[in-house]
Amino acid sequence: MENNKLHILDYDLYIFDFDGTIMDTEKYHCMAWNEALTKYKNEQVNIPINDYFENFHSLEQNHSKNYLKFIYNIDLNDYDSIYSEKQKYYCNFINKGLIDFVQGAYDFLEFLIYHNKKFVIVSNTSNKFIQLYSKQYPILNNVYKVYTKEYFLNRKPNPECYLHIINEFKDEKKICFEDSLVGFEALYQVSQYITPVFINNKDYYYNNYIIQNYKNIIVSHNYNVISMNEQLNDNYIDYNNLFVKSILDNNINQLLNNYNRMEFIINNITILLKNMNIQNQIYMSGMGKSGYICKKSASTWQSLSIKCSYIDLPNLPHGDFGIFRDNDVLILISNGGNTEEILYILKYIKNNLKKKINTISIVANKNNDMEKYSNFTYVLNNIIESDMINMTPSTSSIIFMSLLDAIAINLKKDITKEQFQLYHPSGSLGKR
Repeated sequence: MENNKLHILDYDLYIFDFDGTIMDTEKYHCMAWNEALTKYKNEQVNIPINDYFENFHSLEQNHSKNYLKFIYNIDLNDYDSIYSEKQKYYCNFINKGLIDFVQGAYDFLEFLIYHNKKFVIVSNTSNKFIQLYSKQYPILNNVYKVYTKEYFLNRKPNPECYLHIINEFKDEKKICFEDSLVGFEALYQVSQYITPVFINNKDYYYNNYIIQNYKNIIVSHNYNVISMNEQLNDNYIDYNNLFVKSILDNNINQLLNNYNRMEFIINNITILLKNMNIQNQIYMSGMGKSGYICKKSASTWQSLSIKCSYIDLPNLPHGDFGIFRDNDVLILISNGGNTEEILYILKYIKNNLKKKINTISIVANKNNDMEKYSNFTYVLNNIIESDMINMTPSTSSIIFMSLLDAIAINLKKDITKEQFQLYHPSGSLGKR
């Protein structure tokens, strides 16, 4: 890559939509609809091309059907037969050789072939039509693979087709060319994996909408290589991928920020639990997302033969306090450490229960009230969540779950493979 600048030839896989991206088909689809509707209604129908684009390229489900129903009084029970008739008219247009390449598309395909580049077609059209075009235009026989609507369960704007491409061509650097709103919506959802290029046409109904609403994309007129190269270096920034990277980086950084605290907590709670009576039980709980974390971790503890159970916190005041025995352990986790329901439980155990319960609280806020009522309180450093507003329980969930699982693993660090398999006879783990 000269001077570290991106070039359109730096990609490994070139992905193309077909209708309107390679072949200039859309006006013929519109004409075919007009022919089929004229036959159906036995009167002249002429859908204007702008109306066709607005309604047949809409992102709203069944928008085109509803348009035909309300504007042209089509009985939707007849839609399939009308559509089949429309396809016949469209097929005739292909066979007559009326449909040519989008301006610049043929030259761009020749350019890729000359440079030994791999390209594929991913389209909502049928395989039958692609084959007809390939017979007329031999250059299309150079396509590496064709994915048509028969290949997928869901059509664009669902991104399923592109997710298949991403999985099939994992290691290739990918770029994709789309011309329609429906196609671009599908592509844009995976733009962290595939560079999106909009083949724009100023007369296209959704042209300005796409340019204004889909940020940081390559906009190409007639496959102009010079323009695409300039935009690759000057305009295109994959902000979505940068945000994903920021999520992962934050998770790692917050774990590192709490590394020493987690090490201290793991060692201290391990010592506490090692010295408890073998007859006693460990319980763990939390409210909301913290409760789900405890439920998962309690299952991990059990798989290591540790007497640990998840207990549903809201049910404790409704009779479940009776499950506790003297010297049982209750581990409670809370990010903020001021959850009212947890404070009520801790206060009741301390002041009213008349049973000696060892309460251990783990929080991530030094200004917490749980410390006032717990036998032991361990405070993590403040945890910054990975979302834009620092509110979604995400990074904190990872840290709390890592901490609880690590305590269990440390408690049972001497477990043998044979012992573990004894408690886990089924599944792939049991077969190892």
